[in-house]
Formats: sequence, structure tokens, C-alpha cells
Amino acid sequence: MKRPDPMIASKPGAEDVEAMANRVQWLNELYVFDRRDDPDHPMRGLYTGLAKKYQQFRG
Repeated sequence: MKRPDPMIASKPGAEDVEAMANRVQWLNELYVFDRRDDPDHPMRGLYTGLAKKYQQFRG
């Protein structure tokens, strides 16, 4: 049996607190990986496009 994706909510809306927390953690890791924490990064402070940019790395 394959384990379900921990970022896919099993409850409606934002009721699945664990899945939402996993998504936040993943986006924060991508933010640092993309060096958006660097004050000189042109997209500092923005999470826009991170999930799409790195979606192939989630496996």
C-alpha cells in the first residue's frame, strides 16, 4: 500500500491542519533553497511561483 501524499488534504478546505502545515514547511524550504531570503534577491519576501518552479523535485 502506497502512503498518501502528506500535502494533500483529506478534509475539506483548510481543516486538515497537518497537510496545511506540511505545505507551509515545504514552501519555506523552497524559499530558502531559491535564496529568496537574500536581501538582494529580486523576489525577496515573495513565495510566488516557488511550488511550480520546483514541483519536479518533489517525489
